Amino acid sequence: MVGSQSEREDKVSLELSEEILQSMESSYLVTASDDESIRLYDVTAATCLKTINSKKYGVDLVCFTSHPTTVIYSSKNGWDESLRLLSLHDNKYWRYFKGHHDRVVLLSLCSSKDCFISGSLDRTVLLWDQRAEKCQGLLRVQGRPAAAYDDQGLVFGVVFGNT
Repeated sequence: MVGSQSEREDKVSLELSEEILQSMESSYLVTASDDESIRLYDVTAATCLKTINSKKYGVDLVCFTSHPTTVIYSSKNGWDESLRLLSLHDNKYWRYFKGHHDRVVLLSLCSSKDCFISGSLDRTVLLWDQRAEKCQGLLRVQGRPAAAYDDQGLVFGVVFGNT
């Protein structure tokens, strides 16, 4: 263990400074933890910069959007399958994406646009635009979905298997 408990707590409660915001292109990692929190890490310094609790909804899947201080995450509570667009800078929800009726098992972000795909155990794959609350497309599949965008963000593929 590096540092004392109070030093680690200071790092966890660190507010995002302008310097951090400007350098968040590639050396940061966001994770979902079993303790119902989202954690932002500086990979090069190997430190946790910020912890955001989501006790009400829980956290299952989380990923950065095209904006370096914003994430999309799915809940883990079993009663609300909404996806949430969350600002890590000020800990505010910008948008909720409602459409799934069972646990979300897939989040895939488009690298070139503000679009993403989500897939659920309800056997649906939804195509979203981050600027709109309603899904832009719906694909019904015959099992648990998996999907990904290509590197240019022009094409996505969807596969499915047994649940």
